[in-house]
Amino acid sequence: MPEAEPSLQDAHVELKDISKSFGGTRALEGVSLTVGRGSIHALVGENGAGKSTLGKIIAGAHAPDSGQLLLDGEPVRFHSPRDAIARGVILIAQELAIVPALTVAQNVFLGVEPRQAGFQQRRELRRRYRALAASVGFELDGDANAGSLRTADQQKVEIMRALSRNAQLIVMDEPTAALSRPDVEALHAVIRQLASSGTTVVLVSHFLGEVLELADEVTILRDGRLVRTVPAAGQTEESLMAAMLGRPLDATFPAKHPVGADTPVVLSVRDLVAPGVAGVSFELRAGEILGLAGLVGAGRSEVARAIYRANRVAAGTVSVISEGRELTVTGTPRTALRSGLAMIPESRKEQGLLLDRPVTENVTLSSLARVCRAGMVRRGAERRTVRQTLTRVDVR
Repeated sequence: MPEAEPSLQDAHVELKDISKSFGGTRALEGVSLTVGRGSIHALVGENGAGKSTLGKIIAGAHAPDSGQLLLDGEPVRFHSPRDAIARGVILIAQELAIVPALTVAQNVFLGVEPRQAGFQQRRELRRRYRALAASVGFELDGDANAGSLRTADQQKVEIMRALSRNAQLIVMDEPTAALSRPDVEALHAVIRQLASSGTTVVLVSHFLGEVLELADEVTILRDGRLVRTVPAAGQTEESLMAAMLGRPLDATFPAKHPVGADTPVVLSVRDLVAPGVAGVSFELRAGEILGLAGLVGAGRSEVARAIYRANRVAAGTVSVISEGRELTVTGTPRTALRSGLAMIPESRKEQGLLLDRPVTENVTLSSLARVCRAGMVRRGAERRTVRQTLTRVDVR
């Protein structure tokens, strides 16, 4: 039986036997837990475990199919995030909700702007923004256009927006995923400060080191079910991972076998120059995983976009080598695709997906030539392509 030990005595949120489905997919099944007031309570699990869904139910973004949500001991049913905000519960979602045409300060105080006689008080708005930014430690120009910011900086805007509303409970869904180490440390200080002042934080995170550093308690989910809720102090990254996976770590992460020096090169990048990229060179061998590391702004995404020709390249070469044949990638992403290169962009929502189209159409976007005839999509071929793709990558 899953362990569901009661949390801190002064319960802020209680979830009793919560279940949620999306179509035929069971996202949560019979989950019960208690979050103590003023605590930092982490939700962890593999992708698809249900942690983000649970956080969104707490914050009113999803309604449970069954079960009960209690806030300060009182049964509540949020019909929207607006209902939750009215009760002091705010969600910082993993998918950003920035209004591109507005300034940073206007986004931070969106809906609660200082007004007089119906007109926005720009001077007071700037003053409040500067005070908030200084308290958080984020250095962002309040007058900058929010749509022009990098993903990491847009995440900071989301965080400040939640803080500007003096929330009693904040659900943070992967808040540090796009931040640099200094920004992560600044946010961690803010989270600790919030908890010490009585604000409850529900933290959804893949970073187990972050969870152990911040959390008072950890709830572990697997396949939509509660595994257990435990004090963070008694856990390690290894114990959390084993509980998340339900199997030994050595079975999940086999030993690495570095490729040999005689392994053929499949990608060669030479003296690549592009926006944010200054003379980058490297080789990638068959079967090798190459990581690009650096702080936000160091040029990691820019290198990837230049290789894929999503950004204009000023100098240098990118070559794909297959069966002894070398093909130089030039021109556009279409050329890169034909050369065997593919790219998963940093912002899936804005650059990688058509959110109003079915999964099938999104999966086959990069292979339309194979599923089309005379300019028309062959639906049978499209479905077969999707089935083959999902089988190959073992997506369930």
